[in-house]
Amino acid sequence: MQFAAYKAEKSTVVIAGPGSGKTTVLTLKVIQLLSERIYSPRGLACLTYSTEAVREFKSRLVKLGLEKRKNVFLGTVHSFCLSEIIIPFAALYPQYKIPLPIRIISKAEKSHLFNAQNYEGNPKLDDVDKERTRNIKGISRVAIESYDIALKAAISFEELLIENGYLDFISMVKKSVELINNEPYIRKALEAKYPWIIVDEYQDLGKPLHELILTLLNLTKIKVFAVGDADQSIYDFQGAAPDYLIELSQRQDVSCIHLKNNYRSSQAIVDASEYILNSSRGYIASGKLRDYHAKLEFVECSAGMDEQYDKVIEQICQFRAEGTPYHEIAVLLANNKQIAELAQECSRKNIPVYIARQTFRLTDLIVWIQNCAKWISDKASVSFDEICSAWNSFISEKRIISKDDYILFKKAIYQALTASKIYTDNLLEWLLYLDKAVGITTTFTGSERYPDEIDNFNKLLETAQSHDEQLTIMFLTRLGIPENQVILTTRHSSKGLEFDVVILPGMEKDSFPIYYDKTPRKLAEARRLCFVSVSRARKACILIRSRNLQDKYGRWFSKEPSPFWVALQEFQNSRNDE
Repeated sequence: MQFAAYKAEKSTVVIAGPGSGKTTVLTLKVIQLLSERIYSPRGLACLTYSTEAVREFKSRLVKLGLEKRKNVFLGTVHSFCLSEIIIPFAALYPQYKIPLPIRIISKAEKSHLFNAQNYEGNPKLDDVDKERTRNIKGISRVAIESYDIALKAAISFEELLIENGYLDFISMVKKSVELINNEPYIRKALEAKYPWIIVDEYQDLGKPLHELILTLLNLTKIKVFAVGDADQSIYDFQGAAPDYLIELSQRQDVSCIHLKNNYRSSQAIVDASEYILNSSRGYIASGKLRDYHAKLEFVECSAGMDEQYDKVIEQICQFRAEGTPYHEIAVLLANNKQIAELAQECSRKNIPVYIARQTFRLTDLIVWIQNCAKWISDKASVSFDEICSAWNSFISEKRIISKDDYILFKKAIYQALTASKIYTDNLLEWLLYLDKAVGITTTFTGSERYPDEIDNFNKLLETAQSHDEQLTIMFLTRLGIPENQVILTTRHSSKGLEFDVVILPGMEKDSFPIYYDKTPRKLAEARRLCFVSVSRARKACILIRSRNLQDKYGRWFSKEPSPFWVALQEFQNSRNDE
C-alpha cells in the first residue's frame, strides 16, 4: 500500500496507523512529484502541524537528496497562509478588513487584550480560541457541538482583534479561507504555483485548514495528498477533531489508502493498542519484532502517587538490569507537575532523565541559537552561511543589509561566535554574551513578525539559570537527543515517538480519563490518547495505578481502575487463555 500511495496520481488520503512508515511515504512522495511530475517554475506546498515537524521533514528530504528549488514551500499552515495569501493579496481586497501593515499579536498581548474584556460567563481564552477555529462558514458538513458561552465571546473577540489592528494564527487562516473561497484571482495564482499540496498530520490541524483544502479541491485543479490517522487525533483542546480527516477521506474525488503494516512493535502490542479502540483496524506487525513475546504488566499500589513513582523506578531498574538502555524507556505522565515530581525522585536514585518537553519551544530563534552552539562545537555540523542567512532574515524587519555590506555582516557574526567560545562551559553566560554581541533582545523586542520570540528566549534563559546542575552549551547541541537517559514526557507529547518500554502511571478512573471528561466526544478522545500511549511501545507496556489517592485538600479516596486498565486486563486475560 505504501507503493500505491507513492504512485497515486489523483488527490489521496493516506490513513497511516502507528509505526506504518508514514513519514517515509510522505517524503518519497514529495521527491517523486518534484522529480517526475512537477517541473520548474511550478512547485508544491507541504504543510504540517508545527515548526519542529517542519524541521524534521526538511531534514529527511535533504538526506534523501532533495535539491533546493524555487516555489517549494515547506512550513506550517499559518506560515503558508501568511506568506502565500495574506501578505501578497490582502492589500488588493480591503473589503476583508485585514489589518495593514500585518501585525501578529503576541501571546502576552493577546492574553492582556482578552482579560481586559468582561465576557458573559467568564470563558477561558483557550475555550474561546477553540470555538473561533470551529466558527467558520464553509463547505464541511461536520457538526461539532459548541460551548455557547465561549462561542459568543469568540465572535466578539475576533472582531476586537481586527479592530485593534492585529492578526493571530487563527484569524490569518480564517481570512485566507475567506479570500480563497471568494476571489478567483487568488485561486488561479495558487493553482499556477502549486499543482499539489501535501498535508502531514491532517487530524491535528482543525477546521480552518480543512475548509481551505475543501475549497481548493472544489474550486481549483490543485491536487491534495494528505496523511493522517483519525485514531491519533488528541488535540481537541486546540480545535482539532478526527471528523475532518474522515470527511476528506470519504470524498468521491479522493482516493483513500490504508497503511496497516506496523513496522515498530510486536503483534501483542499492536493488538493491545487496537483493543483500546473497541474497534478492529486490522493492523499487522510486520517488522523484526513481530513475533516478540511482548510484556504487558499491571502494577497496583496501595496509596498515592509517591508510591507509584517508587514502582516506576523499580521498573526502570529492572529493565536496565535486563539490558534495556535508559533512552529506550519512557514514562508517560498526565502533566508537567508529575514530570517534575518523578524527575526529582529519579535524581535521588541517580537515574538520569531527559525531560522531552522544555518550558521553551523550539521556535526559529531557538533553533538558530542551537545551530550557533553546534557550529562552535563542530564547524562541519552546521552551515555558517545558513546561520548568517537566518540572522539576516530576522533583522530584515528593522534594517536591510546591502550586498556590499553582507561580507562585513558575516564577519561580525563570525567574530561574535568565535569570541563566545570562552563561555561555552556556562550556558547562561554564553546566552547572555550572544544576546549582547548580536542583539537578540534588541532585534526581537517589539517584533511584529516574531511577536513571541523574546518571551521564548527569556524562558530559555530561565532554564539555563534555574537548572540544578550548571548547563553547558552541550545542553543545546544535544537538545532532543537523550544520552542514555530515561525519557519523561506527557501522554500528549509522546505522539510520534517510540520506545522499547513504555510505563504508564496514573491509571485510575478520573485520572485517565480525567474526571471532567464526561461527554462521549471527550471520552472518545481519551480512548484515542490511550491508544497513542500504548502504541509508542515496541516490546513492553507497564501500567501502574493506586487503589487510594489524595485530593488537593489532603483527603484520601478509594479509586477504581481506569476503564483502559480494565480493557487491557481483559485483553491480557484473553491472550493468556489462548
